[in-house]
Amino acid sequence: MPSKWFGRWRERFGARIPLDPVPLEEDEDPLAVLQRREAHAALLRPEAAPGSRDRDRWNAVALYRERPVVVLPADHVLTLLEEVPVAELAGERLLQDPAELPAWARLRAEHLLAAGETERELPAMRHTGDAVELVAAGLGLLVVPMSVARLHHRKDLVHRPVPDLPETEVHLVWPRLLEPQASGEQATAEEAVIQEFVGITRGRRAGSSRGEAAQERPAPAGKRGRVSGDRTAAGSRRTRSPSSAPRRGRKTPRRGRRSPR
Repeated sequence: MPSKWFGRWRERFGARIPLDPVPLEEDEDPLAVLQRREAHAALLRPEAAPGSRDRDRWNAVALYRERPVVVLPADHVLTLLEEVPVAELAGERLLQDPAELPAWARLRAEHLLAAGETERELPAMRHTGDAVELVAAGLGLLVVPMSVARLHHRKDLVHRPVPDLPETEVHLVWPRLLEPQASGEQATAEEAVIQEFVGITRGRRAGSSRGEAAQERPAPAGKRGRVSGDRTAAGSRRTRSPSSAPRRGRKTPRRGRRSPR
């Protein structure tokens, strides 16, 4: 979706009001990028940046929701299902903080108690890319939003929707208060650009009053508009966007391997 929005911006404004995506490193804090004025707005997931919920500091608009999927080795038995209920993951080791998935954590605790086992400590992981590598090595599974699974797509992994876990939201966030030293005219121009981008994400037509305001108040001379892309959203940091459609499989599992417990 982000690449589509930037494309519509270019179609509407061209070089008159340039707006560029700003790639983020996987462990980079998008709010820190905004605070340093390296971008005007950021695409992010609120649970990954809890500070973005502070309405005294940040404006935010919910853009879309993403389905959670479980990333699996290609030869895992659960790939035979078109969708994987969270109950099917109780016997699986997930390579993430259990607090991120309370529904799974409860089922996992019950499973381990019944089996007389204890959970092993998670291996060291710097970011999602490391966790994906461990999934490929057969050390566990990983539940992530669908765009994250697409971003880390590889031939030896597949992903399946987990229908009974909650979806995650992606927000567009920008500072509520512009720099104190910014002139009133500059602040108004930058806000007009941001509001026009919000309009594009919501399907607002070019002839709207807000769109006209952005054209009347172009970004300050010599300064390009910038939006920091969600580090995992297709089109913001990487251009490849492999198909997200799950492969069809039998609903009656045949023999296959599971990840270590």
